[in-house]
Amino acid sequence: MSKGGKKKRSTAVLILDMILTLCTGEIWLIWILIRYLRNNS
Repeated sequence: MSKGGKKKRSTAVLILDMILTLCTGEIWLIWILIRYLRNNS
């Protein structure tokens, strides 16, 4: 694995979030939003 693997990992997480959003619908989007707001507050 390369040293610049962090960007690739975040892309994989983004794809995983998209797949889960498609599978679970709005619930996963709401969870991501809550998690994002908690991290930035």
